Amino acid sequence: MRRISLIGCSLLLGVITVFAQKNEQYKNADPKELIKRTDLTSQQLESIQHYYQFEVKDLKRATELEQLLISKYPKGSFARMSAFQQFNKAKSNDEVITIANNFFKAFPYDEWRAHPNQQGFIYYSIHRMVGTAYFETKQFKELITFCTPLDYKAENEIYRWNIMRAYTFHTLGQDTLYQVSTSLVKELIAKVNDGSYIEEGVFNKEQAAANASEQLDNQLGTHISLLYDMKKYAEAKEYFNHFSAKGAYGTADLNEKHMNILLQTGDQAAVQPFLEKCVSANTMTPKMLDKLKEIYLFKNKDAAAYETYLASLRSDKEQEELKTHVKEHLTNVEYVPFALEDADGKLVRSSEWGNKIVVLDFWATWCKPCISAFPGMQLVVDKYANDPQVEVYMVGTMQTGDYKQKSTGYVKQQGFRFHLLHDGINKETGGQDAVFKTFVPYFQSSAIPRKVILKDGIMRYTSEGYSGSPSKLADELSYAIELLKSEK
Repeated sequence: MRRISLIGCSLLLGVITVFAQKNEQYKNADPKELIKRTDLTSQQLESIQHYYQFEVKDLKRATELEQLLISKYPKGSFARMSAFQQFNKAKSNDEVITIANNFFKAFPYDEWRAHPNQQGFIYYSIHRMVGTAYFETKQFKELITFCTPLDYKAENEIYRWNIMRAYTFHTLGQDTLYQVSTSLVKELIAKVNDGSYIEEGVFNKEQAAANASEQLDNQLGTHISLLYDMKKYAEAKEYFNHFSAKGAYGTADLNEKHMNILLQTGDQAAVQPFLEKCVSANTMTPKMLDKLKEIYLFKNKDAAAYETYLASLRSDKEQEELKTHVKEHLTNVEYVPFALEDADGKLVRSSEWGNKIVVLDFWATWCKPCISAFPGMQLVVDKYANDPQVEVYMVGTMQTGDYKQKSTGYVKQQGFRFHLLHDGINKETGGQDAVFKTFVPYFQSSAIPRKVILKDGIMRYTSEGYSGSPSKLADELSYAIELLKSEK
């Protein structure tokens, strides 16, 4: 709460600094005389007060002028900011709510909206704090009532910080979360076009609209996932109608849920057209690819033509962007040879790979993006399983404790068919990152997941992170592999 208040103070100070050099003439002035002057505006008086407090450290004059300003302009911006500072004293959620109630009595939100100034951040900050206070104290009816008059920007942040986190970390029962999430997400749908993200120097009208749509897509994804977990398939299906054009097919995991929802609600006819659009967006999971192939073969009985059909669905633009990405991440750097133990205790030596194309995926059990990328890596493993020129290894790194058991146990439990390698222990630090650290200087980053492709003792390709799409990851690595295979 203190951090939010300090941000507000710094914004206000930014507005009044233009008066700073002019305030020296008032250094020894009597605040009681200053407040009487008709040639000084309230903004100038506020600037002088800050000059006393922060520039010359005259706390006596600063305090006296502050009190006089509040008395003369009880509804003014200075009084509002002073009231806002009371939140720094709150030591509990109940105190936050009490201070907020007093604040809104003195400075009603509707009155400010009728005549807005540059203090919108105050209301945004308070709304966030109060929304969280209601949620954490389980006053859910009060939370819903509180959110109703808020603008989209504030309510979206309350949803994101509380509902999304509660869903992700399972801190609230599904039935209760469902009631709150349903109320708030319906309001977000109704408010998404209110323009509340428009802010000079931050978002223009078009940028604000795009941001609002993206935010709604995120919150819809959370709400649909909750409904999916609760098997409320018919209800979940309706919310897909509110996605933006960009978000409708943009998330592979959610696309798989959408496919299953169509199947669960008996909408078989919609499955193939939906999957075809997901292929175009390159946001397919292995299960979605399997379902599309199943549907195609049922209708066409021609397995040989399936790959041609699949290729015809791909977006030329998306594929060209992917190829450009791959070409930009090609490298030609000699790496330090290494030997690592695999899951069976055998040593795998890089010196024995010769001219093979070897894909390494550096990952850890604690790294969520790493784990999320596993279905895409399985697609790559399966595609090249019978290719003697290509090897794929999953290298567990930067883990603690019994890291070997963590890696092998997780992969076995999840049913992935990987050739695992365990990174070695760094003799200098004791961490499990001996080989990964030798690559880090080339990356200029120590983040994972990290994909590396090696050939002839040279690192030929590397990329960091995970896009969220198994099919896109598989296409990325496949294109890089095929480029290297085509070399003479």
